[in-house]
Amino acid sequence: MTTPQIETRVLYRAFMVYALASLGFWLVNGLSAAEEWRRAGEVGGWVRALTLEGTSNVVILALFVPVALLERWSPATPGRWREAIPVHFAGSLAFSLIHVLSMWGLRVAFWPLLFGREHGLDTLPAEFFYEYRKDLLSYALILAVLAAVRSREEAVQRASAALADARCDQVITLRSGGRELRLPAADIVSAHAAGNYVDVQTVTGRHLARSTLAGLETLLEGAGIDVVRLHRSHLTVRSAIRAIVPASDGNAEVELSNGDILPVSRRYRANL
Repeated sequence: MTTPQIETRVLYRAFMVYALASLGFWLVNGLSAAEEWRRAGEVGGWVRALTLEGTSNVVILALFVPVALLERWSPATPGRWREAIPVHFAGSLAFSLIHVLSMWGLRVAFWPLLFGREHGLDTLPAEFFYEYRKDLLSYALILAVLAAVRSREEAVQRASAALADARCDQVITLRSGGRELRLPAADIVSAHAAGNYVDVQTVTGRHLARSTLAGLETLLEGAGIDVVRLHRSHLTVRSAIRAIVPASDGNAEVELSNGDILPVSRRYRANL
């Protein structure tokens, strides 16, 4: 669940990410244009090329916040994409039109001051249709950056809340599909990694949750549980270990109180 504080962080961090990307685009596109002009026989064109690209990039950066506010009002999430598509299509048209008009204005104002001559411009319709293809990608990139940063911020918030639950209530909070699992920490016996999930064995049954083994280990430790890492893909709680069976190659196996047999790698053998 997003909060005003999260949205403020999303806006700031997404803008910084986009600004860094925009800086890279500015340098690459500007210097590439300058190199093309150099090959055509023009000397000193890099200043003009960087200025040309800069007038475009400055305007797009200035439009980042309005696009972010529109995205917040109409997020393109899986459940709302049908409503969001017409909103953002209209938004992309307005974005491109403002971009072209403002870019024109900057070039008209500064070109004579910097280069002693007028900047040659196409007609507005021609410029708009030329720029809109690129502006649509810029608009989509802003939406993608916002979505990625928001997803990360929400994940950090969930992890922080889960750790607080573990420390205060001795409850392990995990996500399973669209559900939230709240498992008493004392009921967890073992777990093993299963791709992007962990298969958690409790005294009452098994639960498949979207998490990492390291993340679950952190929550168990936060709840005061003596957790033992056995293998890069397996962990258990110390109180559940009934027997340790060493192997000749330095590895081992542990037998748990529920009868499960788990592998122990040499790397984690000392934990026992």
